[in-house]
Formats: sequence, structure tokens, C-alpha cells
Amino acid sequence: MGDPASLQLPPLPETLRTRLAECRTLPSLPAAAARVIAIARSPDPCLTDYARTIGQDPALTLRLLAMANSVSYSRGGNPVSTCLDGVSRIGLDATLAIALSFGLPRPGASAVLEHEYLCQRAIIAATATQELAQHLCPHEAPQLFTTALLQDIGILAFEALDGEAYATHIPDLRQHQKLSEAEKERYGCDHALVGSWLAASWGVPGSIAAGIIDSHGPLADGDARKLCLRLSCRIADCWLAADSASAFSALLRQLASIASLDIVMLMTVMQELQHRLPSLARLFEITCPPAIDSTHLLAEAKELLFEQNLKMTIRLAEQQRELEALHASHVVLDEQHRIDHLTQLANRPWLEKRLAQHFDCAKRARQPLSVMFIDLDHFKRINDRFGHRFGDEVLIHFAAALNNMVRESDIAGRYGGEEFLVIMPNTHREQASILAQRIREYLASQPLTQADGEPLHVTASIGIVDLEDGEFEDAATLVDAADKAMYGVKHGGRDGVGHYEDPDDS
Repeated sequence: MGDPASLQLPPLPETLRTRLAECRTLPSLPAAAARVIAIARSPDPCLTDYARTIGQDPALTLRLLAMANSVSYSRGGNPVSTCLDGVSRIGLDATLAIALSFGLPRPGASAVLEHEYLCQRAIIAATATQELAQHLCPHEAPQLFTTALLQDIGILAFEALDGEAYATHIPDLRQHQKLSEAEKERYGCDHALVGSWLAASWGVPGSIAAGIIDSHGPLADGDARKLCLRLSCRIADCWLAADSASAFSALLRQLASIASLDIVMLMTVMQELQHRLPSLARLFEITCPPAIDSTHLLAEAKELLFEQNLKMTIRLAEQQRELEALHASHVVLDEQHRIDHLTQLANRPWLEKRLAQHFDCAKRARQPLSVMFIDLDHFKRINDRFGHRFGDEVLIHFAAALNNMVRESDIAGRYGGEEFLVIMPNTHREQASILAQRIREYLASQPLTQADGEPLHVTASIGIVDLEDGEFEDAATLVDAADKAMYGVKHGGRDGVGHYEDPDDS
């Protein structure tokens, strides 16, 4: 016998634990089944040990061979006739389930509870768990079958303990949630905890004993093992309900919020379950559970699938709108990041970044690149005489004119104060000079604004540098060269165009 306490199961109420220890009519296993469990608990169980032990008990042998030759395991193969072949085909976990099935209630036995229903529920839940696990956690499927098979064994313990008193004080077995609540009120715990202690006393592996407790929790995503166990008993309840169609409809809608479950997979599980139940009923010597209305269930599933697809479509549309809004927001932020707020031209950081890119590209490809540095003449006088707001108006009008004159491939920006920079890819100094002259001619012919009712003309000093004018280390030295060319114009009287000359060439 196993020791439940050693498995660190939740504690039983002390009074209940004492009564169970003194109860002489608790469900027990035949000696052969107990020996099978002992093998399962050994450090290195082998098939021959199982086969030899099962072969000593005719009832266990018949059930093992029936399982091995059932549609669930035969898969069209040749029938097996020996215990060793049977264990080899179904595996150690399923063999353990066969042994433990002798602890299930026997239909027709003298009892106060409806054992036929309990046994049908156990078989449906065990098969449903196994089928769900094939999709969600395949390596757990064999052991989950065994766990679900025993999940209500605690009801038999309560029946052995209190008999008619238990049956009188609990709701109908078909109201499983209310049943558990009534047990907790009367005994301090429900049959899931009692069942895990009873299974542990038989010596079952600890994971099975602990799994019996897990089988009665709420449905939740995130733990495939618990989800399989908890959903399987709900499937069994719906299957055996008086109005199974309505019960399944309610369950399907409850499951719609669980991400790891999809309707198509659930329908596959239900179809396989309906296919397997007749042979399992014969195997466990019970009346086959009634077939469910698969037509109604499929129609309900299709309706729910349509609703889910519609919700998903709406959700995707909302996400698309959110993405578009986020993209638009990023575009605005990007523009704010690279645009000078006053002139709406590129700002200095963006100019320097783009110039560095064009500088590197021109160097690698040996292509021309020119930079134009523009400074509006006597701008400080304008600010001092008319105010900074007036000066800003001048800058805005000049920036608009400059933006209209540069080519699409050029990048014009405000470098600082009244200084402007134009990056001109694939452009030699002669071509850059053409633009510089157009700027001077525009300023000479077009006033940028009016002051005291009179047109205000502004001149500009313009410096130009060509990448071929010298050995420039980086983009910054190119700007410095254009700046020097511009200051040469300033010192020469302003309102003109100057070109950088490499000192090494003089």
C-alpha cells in the first residue's frame, strides 16, 4: 500500500481521515492488480514483469487482450493472444489503467448510488482526456487516461463511509459542481481529494494521485494537462445529460475564450470519442453511453466557428486601424524629429545625418557631390529694427522660395539662425552655381516681405564646395569648406557666390 502523506497531497480533515482509516468497506484492488501497480512503482518496470503478473489473473488477462485488440489500439493489425504481446501493443500506462479499472464501480452491484452512471462517466472522461491530450500534450495522453478513469473514485469512498446518509445529503450525481460543494460543506473536502488519497493508498504513481485533484478545477488556459482533465469531465457531463444538445451548446460557448482550443479540433475529438465508446463499453462491461446528436453538435459548432471568425475579422480590422493610426503617428513624430518647426525645411541633425550618408555613398561610388551654404545678409539688423517675429517671417518666406527652387533630389534645410544648407547629390560646382545664381536673382527681384509699407529685399552670401575640390575626411569637413567659401563672400562685400579653394592647391 502507498503512503498518501509521502506524496505531499493536500491534507484531509482529521476527522474524515480517521473515519476513512477505520472504514472496512472502502474500494480495494484484487491482489493481481495491486501487484501490477507495485511493478509500475518499481525503478525499472519491464514488459515481461507486467505480462507475467497479469497472466496469473484470468480477468485481468481478458481485459488486457480486449483492450489490445480494440479499435483504439489494433489499427488493423493482427489480433494478439498473449499478455506480453498485449502489453507491448498498448504500453505500460494503458496496462496500468486496465489494472486500476477494477477499482471502478461495478454495474449491478448492491449500492445506494447509480454505479452505471459513474462508470459511464469515468469511461467517457478517460477517453475524452486521451483524445484531447493527443492534440494538446501527446506524451501525457496514456497517463491522463488512467487519471481521468479514477477521478471520481472518491465518490465510492464517501459511499462506503456513509452509505444512505451520503446519498441523502448530496445533490444528483449529474450536478457535479453542486456535488463537490455539498461534500465540502459536509466533510470539509470533496471527492477529488478523497479520491487522490485512496488512489495513493493503492500505490499508484504520485502524478496520477495529484492529477485526480487537478481534474476538478476551473477551466483555464496555460496548462495543457489540467485543461485536458478538467474539460474531459465536463464533456462526460454533457454527454450523459438529459438534454445533451443544449449542454454541449453551452459548453462550446464557454470554451470559445480558451486560446489553445479550436472548434475544429474539438469536433475531431468528439467524433473519435463517439467511435471508440462502444468497444470501451464492452471492454469495461458497462452499458454503452447513448450516442450524441452529432448533427446538432456540428451545426452548433459551425455557428460558433462563424461567430469566432467574425469576431476575429473585426479584431483584425481593429488591429489594422490601430496599426495605421500608429504608423501615422510615427510619420508625424518622424517629421517632427527631422523638420525645422519654423521653416518646415530639414533641421540641422537631419541634414547632418543625410549628408553623412550621401558623403559615404559618393566616396564609394566615386560620384560628384556639392554642398551649398547660404547666409542671409544683415539679418541681425532686421531683427534689431523690426523684431524677431518679423525676422521669422523673412526666414519663412525665404525657406518657401528655396524649397521651390531646389531639385527633387536635393535636400534643403535650416542649419541654424539665418543659415541654410543645400545638399546636392550627383552635382558638380558648375551645376550648383546655376542654383546659386537663381537664388540671388530671385532675392533681387522679389521682396521677402514688407516693412513699414515698403517691400523688403534681402541679399545672401552663398558658399559652394564640390567633393572634388579637396581631400575631405568626412561630411563635417565638407560643410566647413562650404562655410569658409561663404565667409569669403561676406568678407568681400556680401551678396555673391564663392567657391571653396583647397589651400594645398595655392
